[in-house]
Amino acid sequence: MEQCNGCGGAVSEGKLCALCIAKMVAYHDGDYDDENDPAVKLYHQAAAKMNANTSSSSSGCALVVLAITSVSAVLAATGIGVENLLF
Repeated sequence: MEQCNGCGGAVSEGKLCALCIAKMVAYHDGDYDDENDPAVKLYHQAAAKMNANTSSSSSGCALVVLAITSVSAVLAATGIGVENLLF
């Protein structure tokens, strides 16, 4: 049998037992506040890892949006310039 990553108890499938998952969800909802619980410590580690991954990808998304808007602005300005030359 495998061991739970939170409490070390035996689990048949997966890496967390149902009790540790319930503690993590309750902590996230504000219903559980034991900072010394292994499940809460694991929750903090997972949250830090997720925050580190999203901060780097969000700056890339902002750069793509900026590039798309600037290209469309250049095309619009070019169209207006060509229209003024022709008419």
